[in-house]
Amino acid sequence: MKYTVITRTLIIFALLLFGLAVVGGANELNKSATTSELKVALLDYGPVGDHGWTFEGHAGATKMAKKLPYVSLFERESASGPDAIRIMREYAENGCELIFCHSGSFGEAIQEVAPKYPNVTFMWCGGQKKLAPNVGTYYERFYQAAYLTGIVAGSMTKTNKIAAVEPIADPQVVMAINAFARGMAGVNPQARLHVSWVGSWYDPPKEKQLALGLIEEGCDVITHGSDSDATGEAAEETGTYFLSCGSNTARFFPHVFLTGAVWNWEPIMTDIVEDVHNGTFADHPEQDWWYGLAEGAVELAPFSDLVPPDTRRLVEEKQKAVSRGELEIFPGMSDEDLQKMHYLEPNVVSELPKL
Repeated sequence: MKYTVITRTLIIFALLLFGLAVVGGANELNKSATTSELKVALLDYGPVGDHGWTFEGHAGATKMAKKLPYVSLFERESASGPDAIRIMREYAENGCELIFCHSGSFGEAIQEVAPKYPNVTFMWCGGQKKLAPNVGTYYERFYQAAYLTGIVAGSMTKTNKIAAVEPIADPQVVMAINAFARGMAGVNPQARLHVSWVGSWYDPPKEKQLALGLIEEGCDVITHGSDSDATGEAAEETGTYFLSCGSNTARFFPHVFLTGAVWNWEPIMTDIVEDVHNGTFADHPEQDWWYGLAEGAVELAPFSDLVPPDTRRLVEEKQKAVSRGELEIFPGMSDEDLQKMHYLEPNVVSELPKL
């Protein structure tokens, strides 16, 4: 039976309570177990209940705080708007020594605040330049997991029309789209990826509207890069195969869920916090962290029973090859090239909007 709105709301509420309880429990542990407390703040782009970017950032920080007994973790949802500068200052002035600014949209606020608090470390998620000596950057090679989900999509489409609801043409988003498209092409050269652009990171009504439009045009497999799970709602309502982005949302869409590309922020956040705590932050190359499958920073959600065994085996083989460095998704391109990516693969049906 399909989940009702009420059931899904209760599940989301329970997950949020669980997450907050874990953070609270971790902080109590920190207070009793540490002799050198480190106050760490996580500033979120949107609401934790998005079941995507923010939810996984929250989950990763929660696991990090539980793992490191000296950490006291603080978190602010929807902090990236016009109040970002004020919020950053508040945390810096209240003793936070490390502030994770978990979105590329925090750049201007970091540039304004960081130079005034040289003893505070600011980590800019998705940042592509060093804004101050006390600013680092971090991200995850999500494109590696997107490549694997593209293999699943290309293998399972019957119409050769696959859909993606995407937020904005940020290089990281474009990277994931192109990796997905390369995964498709490797198993099904006739398949095409039809992309519709939301124009923002988080707009559930518009995301769902665009998803339904792509499905009406004949797409029989759909994914997304936007923050909410509204695309999954459209897929479940129409019986369209669905590949999640960000979180494992199989429990919400049991009739159509195949697998998904999942963020795991705990490894990278743990390593950054340990470097700050140990005084080795400046030793890390360019103070830039970029983790992928090899570090467990991105993952695949478990396959549903809808995915045939031969497709599973192929994806698992490719996953091992990427993790070992035996398979490059974009051979010949440096990390600097990847972070400037602004083109679409030939099998992508879309125009790149201006940033």
